Amino acid sequence: MPRQPIHSDIIIVGAGLIGLALARELRRRGATVTIFEAGEAARQASWAGAGMLSGRQTTDPRLRPLAMAGARLYPHWAGELESETGMSVGYRTGGTLFLATTAHPAPDPAPEGWQRLPDATVAGEEPQLAWRASPGAAVWRIADHSLDNRALGAALTRAVRQAGVVLREQAPVEAVTRDAQGLCVRVAGVEQRADIVVNAAGAWSAALPAPAPAPPVRPRKGHMLSLRSGLPLRHVLETADVYVVPRAGGRIVIGSTVEDCGFDPTLDAAVLETLRQRAVALVPALAEVAVEETWCGFRPGSADDLPIFGPTTCPGYWLATGHFRDGILLAPITAKILAHAMAAGRFTRALDCAPFSPARFGC
Repeated sequence: MPRQPIHSDIIIVGAGLIGLALARELRRRGATVTIFEAGEAARQASWAGAGMLSGRQTTDPRLRPLAMAGARLYPHWAGELESETGMSVGYRTGGTLFLATTAHPAPDPAPEGWQRLPDATVAGEEPQLAWRASPGAAVWRIADHSLDNRALGAALTRAVRQAGVVLREQAPVEAVTRDAQGLCVRVAGVEQRADIVVNAAGAWSAALPAPAPAPPVRPRKGHMLSLRSGLPLRHVLETADVYVVPRAGGRIVIGSTVEDCGFDPTLDAAVLETLRQRAVALVPALAEVAVEETWCGFRPGSADDLPIFGPTTCPGYWLATGHFRDGILLAPITAKILAHAMAAGRFTRALDCAPFSPARFGC
């Protein structure tokens, strides 16, 4: 942590995927950028997720255009990142098999990118899947992708450092203030100045003292586990209460819960076992596979479950938070939209960003 104050064009509070992606985009546009992270880069919700890029599963009409734009952007964006860093992000294009039931049917009408699979072909599509057709049941193949979010976080961290972004870890921001000279970020008692400050602190963003009302963001806890198996799963498998995500090297990620219990990091063995049993019901061969890892994460959920990004009531102070379950998917598109808005003084006209404005909460 530097003992002397610095000045950057832009300071970002939080080095999750949103903050890192934004820093990379701003640096590509020539801005000087500093990120302050209370812990380690990309080690909170960014590290805990499953890496599902579920743009085509988004049915909320307010969010779907942004989610679909993010999904279309991802292949090129991920390829660029891999070229810059020489690191794989584990990008997979196998898609998702969604197992619908009478209690939890597929959307009607089926969104773009959803294909109903005849029962006779399901076994050929995913031989390990234990699927028995029953009244109201169906398998839908969704043209979504996935990646290894931990590998993505490591690649983005390398990319921003290579680009000249100043990334300070173990450097919690104490407060953001505004005075006659502009915006000031206090870290370890030292004032750091910038023309723009972005609160990208995820589930912790509401706790940051700042010159605008706090965003209504709270932690939404999720239990998860992983297995190490040689099963050749081709798709992400999903029902209404569990998902099974294959990764390179035989790792299989299983999740997840959504819990409102604050920042309680306690792992509940019964909850984890329930998730495992649900996965085994889909893929019986997983019953003999030992659990490799268990963990939980804290997603940033907003009051209306939509992202919150854009300028606030305080000139120069911006928010980029509240992405809930879509932070991985929306990191690249959020970064590009915000970087453009900061440079041009307005949001892109290609997407309606009004549903995500901090103004809807008086921020």
